[in-house]
Amino acid sequence: MNCCSSETTGTIEKIPVDTEDCYTVLIVGARGIRNTDWMPGTGKPDCYCEVRATGSGASSEPLFVTKVIDDSLEPMWREEAALPAYKKKQGLQFKVFDKDLASSDYLGKVELEAGYFNKDGFNGEMPLEEAGTNIKAYLRFKIKPPSKQYPPPPKCEFDAEVERSSKDAEWGLTLAKEDEKHLFIAQVDEGPFTNYNNSQETDDFKVVPTDFITAVDGSKSDLLSNLKGKTKATVTIVRGLGLAMIVEKKEASHTAEFARNDVSEGGLVIKKLGESGLFKDYNDSQKDPDIQMKEGDRIVCINGVYGNSLELERMLNNIEGKFQVGVVRCATDAASGNRWGFFD
Repeated sequence: MNCCSSETTGTIEKIPVDTEDCYTVLIVGARGIRNTDWMPGTGKPDCYCEVRATGSGASSEPLFVTKVIDDSLEPMWREEAALPAYKKKQGLQFKVFDKDLASSDYLGKVELEAGYFNKDGFNGEMPLEEAGTNIKAYLRFKIKPPSKQYPPPPKCEFDAEVERSSKDAEWGLTLAKEDEKHLFIAQVDEGPFTNYNNSQETDDFKVVPTDFITAVDGSKSDLLSNLKGKTKATVTIVRGLGLAMIVEKKEASHTAEFARNDVSEGGLVIKKLGESGLFKDYNDSQKDPDIQMKEGDRIVCINGVYGNSLELERMLNNIEGKFQVGVVRCATDAASGNRWGFFD
């Protein structure tokens, strides 16, 4: 479970019910939603989230339904509601839909058993099941039990202490370094980092693919050579912020410049956006700077298809019309803070 995506601003909408006697949920937002509105002029999905109880005695009616967020692959609801009809020991189900004129398209779900949140609540992000082929989408929400506060959020940045037997032993990481500021973790294999992960009681402090290494023993320079020279190190890990963007290719060239250090398994890194082309057009259409394309972003998939840097660039060169781009960004590089850090 990763903790980060990108808005620290905005107000929480609350449903006025006495929360001392019932459970409360706060639906923060979703990210990475697949686009179901591909027809010309239809834009992006108009998303809402529905909360239901599951298990014995659960009603067939939803406990709560958020408002509809129009035209967004990264809907931010920020809606809080008490759940007086929810009974302890029931589970909770969260389903995300795209509201169309005649019906709603199903976009994915999260289901939690009661034991996961009944005692202490929940605060974090969970992957959406059934989100679509090759789609990695997530829902962020909080749950608090009666007369309690929401638990603290997972950290986006933490230190991991790792050790290997010698300088010749592998760390067990596939690393990409094209952005010149961080080391991107493309894969975690058997070795010191897996041993570290196995020692962690929860997923909150485990090192996973799409994380970034931003410092080694407190130093933020020469990260790769610094790591190579160590047998024991404290590595600063920052979660990757995943975003989905719909762009449209209207001309032959994308005009962007990409960082190239051989073929990379860490995606296609944007070195320069260019003064025209599809990325410039996309950014001009977005008011929120945190969901604009940025230099240093890593393109990791196109229309749900993943590949190395060479394969992704070929896809980008050959594709036409509208398409979905999956991007990973170091969470601490968000322009105006962390838009998904709306949990404290």
